[in-house]
Amino acid sequence: MKAAITGITGLRNRGVEAMVLTTIEQLRQRQPGLAVSIFSETPDYDEIRLQQYNVELISDRNLRRLHIVNRWRNQLSQVYKPIAPAYKDIARLLSDTSVVMASGGDVFGSDYGIPFLTRQLKPLVYALDAGIPVVFLAQSIGPFKTDEEAQIWLNVARHAKLVTIRESLSYKYVTKDLGLSPELVKHTADPAFLLPPAPPETVENLLKLYGINQERPVVALGISQGISRYTRADYDKHTKVWCQVINMILNEFGGQVLLIPHVHDYRPENDDRILAGELLRLFNFDPRVQLAGAEHTASEFKGLISACDLVVSERMHAAIAGLSSGVCTLPIGYSVKAEGIMTDILGAEAVHNGLLISFQQFLYTDTACNTIRNLWSRRQEVADQLKMNLPQIKQNTAANFDLISNILAEKTK
Repeated sequence: MKAAITGITGLRNRGVEAMVLTTIEQLRQRQPGLAVSIFSETPDYDEIRLQQYNVELISDRNLRRLHIVNRWRNQLSQVYKPIAPAYKDIARLLSDTSVVMASGGDVFGSDYGIPFLTRQLKPLVYALDAGIPVVFLAQSIGPFKTDEEAQIWLNVARHAKLVTIRESLSYKYVTKDLGLSPELVKHTADPAFLLPPAPPETVENLLKLYGINQERPVVALGISQGISRYTRADYDKHTKVWCQVINMILNEFGGQVLLIPHVHDYRPENDDRILAGELLRLFNFDPRVQLAGAEHTASEFKGLISACDLVVSERMHAAIAGLSSGVCTLPIGYSVKAEGIMTDILGAEAVHNGLLISFQQFLYTDTACNTIRNLWSRRQEVADQLKMNLPQIKQNTAANFDLISNILAEKTK
């Protein structure tokens, strides 16, 4: 029995790593011996990260070729004939697959454009054509900016076996606005809530490595190199706000800063280490500001974040690492996912009372600093509330894999 995972932009993004590892581990707990194929943009890199998991890594370029081959096969038989072997090779990749799961968290929306949306849907269309059950796994969906985009997604989603949604705002949007049945759509939570942190001894050594004094407060900052481009904001203004935030942490809070570059991308415009390095230089490599710059795993990053007193993050999965560790966390949101996830954990009233800041608001220095300052004074209260609510969130996360396991069990009958 084999499961295939799509929507993987690559494990250089530690949020993607957190989702992939948890998915593999949780499904194999329920279905021992399950074979797993992963369609990724960066299979060579991911193979190194996943050596111990015994999975098959496949370049998603094969799926793009498949889309072209299918189109040509249907329209130009004289062209299809010489490339039939390529078609057979690609078809073989899914021929013995029991379920295809679309992961990725937020890959089905308008933030990244129609070409990206349609590319993410291509393997799912092929799976449906081949009679393979399709699952949208723990997604934030939309809201789509155009009816065309919504219909592109719905044309596939209506034929899925299961759609699990990781937060309440997307669940409402999909079931109410887009009209999908609650029989098909289930409200769960993000797989990363179940990611285990690195062992305590490892975390202890990492803190020493980065010169963190555990007798003084530490604030983790999940900075994003790519957020300015996605939101078309001014990069320099974004950097200056972070400088003011760091100044406040150092001088008002008497704290230390640990920069968390959760995405190590091959594209410089999305590699968080670039912004982190710039911030270090702007502070003249002040030893109170440290960069967790090694090639860390998602679990190692989570372990570091769990040892902090506060997390402020533009990267959603760095924020989830804090939230799932019971650390007071302020996500900086640019889409529905941040508000939806925070609402599920802490309630809408709390979210609108300083536990979430939009990226547009963050770009105003006074607003950013005041929000963080107020949350700093409430950090223990928020941490206590998180620890009380987390068991239910983790139970909701586990429901993703119970539901998929049921689909796999049906295939064996």
